[in-house]
Amino acid sequence: MLIHILKIIKNNLRANLLLVAGIFVIATSLWYAVDYVYAVAVNGQKSLGFEWENVYYIQVGVLPQESLERDTTTRSPEMMTGEYLEFCNRLKRHPAVKDLCYTRMHFHYVWKNGFKTVFYDTLQAGAYTRMVSPGYFSVFGVKGADGCSPEELSKRARPEEMVMTDNLARYLISGKGSKEYTPRKGVEMVGKLVSFNKDGSDSVRVSAVCENQKYNEYTSQQAAFYYVRNDGFKCTYASIPYQDLFIRVKADADRPGFVEAFRKEMKKQLRVGNLYLADMRPMSEFRNEQLSDYRSELYTYLAIAGFFLINAFLAVLGTFWFRTQHRREELAIRITSGATPHSLMRLLMGEGILLVTFAYIPALIVAYNLGVADLVNTWPVEWSLGRFIVGGILTYFLLLVVVVFSIWFPARQAMKIQPAEALHGE
Repeated sequence: MLIHILKIIKNNLRANLLLVAGIFVIATSLWYAVDYVYAVAVNGQKSLGFEWENVYYIQVGVLPQESLERDTTTRSPEMMTGEYLEFCNRLKRHPAVKDLCYTRMHFHYVWKNGFKTVFYDTLQAGAYTRMVSPGYFSVFGVKGADGCSPEELSKRARPEEMVMTDNLARYLISGKGSKEYTPRKGVEMVGKLVSFNKDGSDSVRVSAVCENQKYNEYTSQQAAFYYVRNDGFKCTYASIPYQDLFIRVKADADRPGFVEAFRKEMKKQLRVGNLYLADMRPMSEFRNEQLSDYRSELYTYLAIAGFFLINAFLAVLGTFWFRTQHRREELAIRITSGATPHSLMRLLMGEGILLVTFAYIPALIVAYNLGVADLVNTWPVEWSLGRFIVGGILTYFLLLVVVVFSIWFPARQAMKIQPAEALHGE
């Protein structure tokens, strides 16, 4: 059967080469779109590393100089810090508030970060640096790398010490990059001293290791460390806008209309010195704003994949329909010679599958070189042989589905014609 099909393909070589060339272009483009969607799907299975439900951002406002309500008494940094901490304490005492934290250079779903190189022994690694209060881990539901609860992790996060993500800890404890497997656990870094200089100065103790985190659902899990601040920090009115405040609300209290009711209730209570409640927004709003761009890109790739699938379907359907209609006499002769509709269908299917395979082999070579040259999206999921194989199989399967249906329908229609009628033209 295979030799016979190859002879048929050879006898119509010119037409088949044009068909193979068209399928090659479609297969390459389709693979690119499928690979992107596959990478997004794989990355989507990885843990986000934090929880955003029932979390609200609190914007602390400072009365402007021209405000008639502003207290113009000279204030020291200690007094301004005291006002800020009192503002936080009043928030925390509200019965609907479960926990509170303040951060600097860290805001989930908003690109606000610092970046530093961390040194340990002879190793060094770049990581995002985030300053947080101990309550950050319980507010955002961040668990320990050993599986401890967010509340327990908040207790382990001692002031003036560091909590680092598991991937950063694994690298520093083993010296192996993210592409290499390491059997050592990140929690082995607990109690170790790391520094921000090669000479070992500015050393900080690692008090805990937390689970890996993404910035949002579409990004990769980044290496980061959290420098835990104590209540003895100082802030001024000028620095308060750079400090972000978050609260976790009890689930049974987080109902529609909660923000309006909370702001109305706390408007006077949260007037501390020259500080006031300027705004309150749920984290879901920031999430939707940032994910809209990522979703648009994903939908674009899905549309591209759908476009090439439709093009492949129409091109292959039209080609095989035309070929089948012009081969009616050949099919009739085969039927009169003892062939069955089932055997003819197998013959046509085998021919189509072979043509797709011939076109797909060079398409795979081009696709592999695109991956090796980093011309595909490798940010959330690194390029690997496994990713290439899975993407290749999925693309080939989609092409086969299109080809099989494109051959089956016109072939089935052609084989309904009586042999005498088909041979009448001869």
